[in-house]
Amino acid sequence: MVYGFVYLVGLLPFKLLYALSDVNAFMLCHIIRYRRKVVRQNLQNAFPEKSLDEIRKIEKKNYRNLCDLFFETCKLLVMKPEQLQKRVSFSNPEMLVELYDKGKSVFTALPHSGNWEWYGKLMHTVSAHKASAIYKRVENEVFERLMKKIRESYGIEHEHMIESRVAFRELLKRSDMQNSILIVADQSPRGVESDYWNTFLNQETCWFTGMEKMARKLDYAVVFVAMKRVRRGCYEVVFKMICEDANAVAENFVIERYSQEIEHFINENPDNWLWTHRRWKHKRKAIG
Repeated sequence: MVYGFVYLVGLLPFKLLYALSDVNAFMLCHIIRYRRKVVRQNLQNAFPEKSLDEIRKIEKKNYRNLCDLFFETCKLLVMKPEQLQKRVSFSNPEMLVELYDKGKSVFTALPHSGNWEWYGKLMHTVSAHKASAIYKRVENEVFERLMKKIRESYGIEHEHMIESRVAFRELLKRSDMQNSILIVADQSPRGVESDYWNTFLNQETCWFTGMEKMARKLDYAVVFVAMKRVRRGCYEVVFKMICEDANAVAENFVIERYSQEIEHFINENPDNWLWTHRRWKHKRKAIG
């Protein structure tokens, strides 16, 4: 039933899809008030210099962004690859091509911005790397199967989806391949002292260090994916080099640079990020 509903939604033309998105965004923001306090607090902490009116405008766009992402993801069940390619442009794909020519595998890391599901569908078109994606299993079994169905509909096949718990072990098995590994890396970790802590958007923030550790052990380059919505249903991707050789830089350099790139992107495109996420649920001063 869930799959049938999502498929039917995906059949809608984009104009009607976004009209439906607007209705749902209004409901979430003003009627249901889904995580409204979380969004407001996140925005005020991140942008203390902004007025309440400015915060409210970003807040409103945040809910529209959230709903657009849902409906655009539904659309993946029926969109043809060539249709999707017309909606996502890559400004500098030569960066990944050059890494492939050098024999380097790469982590393409992006935050919850733009539309990471759409990027995942097209990553295999950017270079000759073997495209794979690391994902975190959804606890609800119905939605877990649905998301795998959407992600495997084309581009990334079943064997190219790697669950996060076994990611390092699986990548070790592919050491003879040149891989391009998509990783959405801005989730909130456990909030322990072993995590990497810094100041991010004016707040003490902890980060997973797994991407950097894997990049060192596997000799992967790390590239930041800046995916910006240029208008509804259309995105632009710009690749930014974080580190070509993780073993040639200081410890925590990769994760620090990555967090800086995210912060820079958010400051320029504040409504493109998911502010409903409980990113700052852990406080460093409360540990120990």
